Amino acid sequence: MRAHAILALSLLSAVPASAQEAATPLVGVAAPLADSQAILGRQLTAGVAAAVASHGGGTARTVVADTSCSAEGGAAAAKNFVAEKADVVVGFLCIEAIEAALPILKKAGIPTLDVGVRANRLTDDKPRSGNLLWRIAPRSDAEAIAVSRYVAARWADQPFGLVDDGSIAARSLSDSVRRRLADQGLKPQTLDNFRPAEEKQFGLARRMERSGVTRFFIAGDRPDVAIIARDAKELGLDLSIVGSEALFDEASTDTPLPAGIVAIGPQTRFPELEPKDEAEGTRDETGRLPPQGYFGPAYVATEIAIEAVRRSREDGGDGGGIDKALAGGPFETSLGKVTFDKKGDGSLDLFRVFEWRGDEFADETGG
Repeated sequence: MRAHAILALSLLSAVPASAQEAATPLVGVAAPLADSQAILGRQLTAGVAAAVASHGGGTARTVVADTSCSAEGGAAAAKNFVAEKADVVVGFLCIEAIEAALPILKKAGIPTLDVGVRANRLTDDKPRSGNLLWRIAPRSDAEAIAVSRYVAARWADQPFGLVDDGSIAARSLSDSVRRRLADQGLKPQTLDNFRPAEEKQFGLARRMERSGVTRFFIAGDRPDVAIIARDAKELGLDLSIVGSEALFDEASTDTPLPAGIVAIGPQTRFPELEPKDEAEGTRDETGRLPPQGYFGPAYVATEIAIEAVRRSREDGGDGGGIDKALAGGPFETSLGKVTFDKKGDGSLDLFRVFEWRGDEFADETGG
């Protein structure tokens, strides 16, 4: 399914419509709009719409295209943006879609602000590919950086251990955390792993007991971490457990997560971006979308996109192009200052420390 619509937010009566549209930045919005990814796509498009509206009528127009989270959808969306003569594109939540779209957009000279794809190779490959890509989404190694930062700040003078569930992703995360801590002169007292999706984890709990360590970073899913904490408690262990953003996933109904478990993950709620009224474009057929998930990154990406177009048009259009404006920075956004490095990775850090309070994760420290 492919959807696109140009949303003209305001027209000045003193200027002909065609001239006004030519002078108003056109932002392409690339999002999955159907199937299981649709709810995430709606978060993205709602964030874009709210950012455009918050800057006042006539600031920008948008053209929305469904990427379908596929290579075919990404290419089709890119061709649509080219046909509509978009100035800049924001969005993309899936690697297949953005990798198919970027060469098409590069050929047309249309810069892209990535909102949700974390794969390091996107920006690592930029010097070779020449893609006009800038990223608001964190890199895939940002999670390990955030976890190691927490451990170094809280446990530098205490024994700690690293545990993973043996999966490729979890082991990679645990190894990355270990290497980053080693660079700071910190070494875990114990390293361990477990078999996921087991009904009991007494074997791991007994090894934890024998190690004498009570502070652990566990790279694993939420149901497994809940079972480990339960079985450790039954053995009389009072553990301090820190997990990854995987703890935000749906819980097991059989074994609840105990209060006090800490998760390191990106900010998912954005009350500071709450629209002042329902006219700011955050409604669709399902009702009002709260500012959560990809709403925040999309909001910031749109603010940057509009400002970059404005800067590129300064001095009679001699600003050097949108890509030069993006590379130049910095950009003041509603979530803080953002700059981009030579690869195009942005400085926005949304990783926070969250504590499970029995019914939800609450922001523990604000960072």
